[in-house]
Amino acid sequence: MSDDTDLLGTPLTEAERSLLTAYDDLHALLASDLAPCAASGVRAALAHLGVVVTDLGLRYDHLLDDGV
Repeated sequence: MSDDTDLLGTPLTEAERSLLTAYDDLHALLASDLAPCAASGVRAALAHLGVVVTDLGLRYDHLLDDGV
């Protein structure tokens, strides 16, 4: 697997790359010192987007390990 393919080795579409970028950006925000309301919103958004990237076979992460 590379950054250009999904978990099965299929090349990513531009939309899938955009989804992964958004997912990675939200995941990175978890490490930031955010206000409680912002941290809660980021976790909620990441949970929803995590379902999308998992269903598409783009990435598989255990978000519970990150408090999501």
